[in-house]
Amino acid sequence: MRLLPALAFPLLFACRTDGKTAVDTGALVDAPADADGDGYTVEDGDCNDEDASVNPGAVEVCDGVDDDCDGLVDEDVTLTFYADADGDGYGDPASATEACDQPPGFVAAATDCDDGDAAVNPAATEVCNGVDDDCDGDVDEDVTLTFYADADGDGWGDPDAVVSACEAPSGYVAEEAVGDCDDTTAAAHPGAEEVCDEIDNDCDGEVDEGVTTSFFEDRDGDGWGDPD
Repeated sequence: MRLLPALAFPLLFACRTDGKTAVDTGALVDAPADADGDGYTVEDGDCNDEDASVNPGAVEVCDGVDDDCDGLVDEDVTLTFYADADGDGYGDPASATEACDQPPGFVAAATDCDDGDAAVNPAATEVCNGVDDDCDGDVDEDVTLTFYADADGDGWGDPDAVVSACEAPSGYVAEEAVGDCDDTTAAAHPGAEEVCDEIDNDCDGEVDEGVTTSFFEDRDGDGWGDPD
């Protein structure tokens, strides 16, 4: 029979007050389980011990999962998309949603100024229609026409009474008809026949040119004038 070393006895036996010897079994308490092997247990804060990519030390990614177990899902990693109701590829800045992937009917660009009209967006060409077609904040810039007031209705406009518009407003004429030198008199306008009325009828800068008659003074009243 083999004898145990004397030093081993203190580890195997303990004293009892009743004079009998008790054996210490040395049973170990089970350590918390780490089922997914990510180095974190449920007690450590692992919120999914069946997925090694989910634990308090993980980096949050946009996947619809609370990767870092902080109680939030996809915080600070989602993308912003904007509703594109008219399908022109540009979204309404007032209608946004956060997501990992672009939802149907949404786009990344939030620069549409009228999401109900596909012809209106930052890539559109500005046309003269009273609408900000290219969403730059200006309406009909560089595409309007110039018209001139025709107060006397002779078809010729006053060069000093100008308005910009897409179409001629009532009482206005186009640029090719500008040049009326007296817009209060229909008898005065470019192309009119000069008549002897002390008016520059043809707007050439001269009054009654070529239509006046020469008269000679008749001081003695005999009906015959002095040639000088």
